[in-house]
Amino acid sequence: MSKKALSESSNRREFLKGLATVGGATALAAVTRSAVAAEPSVMPTEKPRSEGYHVTPHIKAYYDKARM
Repeated sequence: MSKKALSESSNRREFLKGLATVGGATALAAVTRSAVAAEPSVMPTEKPRSEGYHVTPHIKAYYDKARM
């Protein structure tokens, strides 16, 4: 290969590397901006009350089968 061909090939590679870097940075900025600009989710004002342990029909069925 001639020096001119090597120089053009090298310049092309550098251009493509720069293009990939700028594209990646642009994509990252777009994703970050949309994540920051997202509205916070609405938090429920009232917590569901925990009534503690209680036997439901499927738990009762399990206990009945476990006794056998």
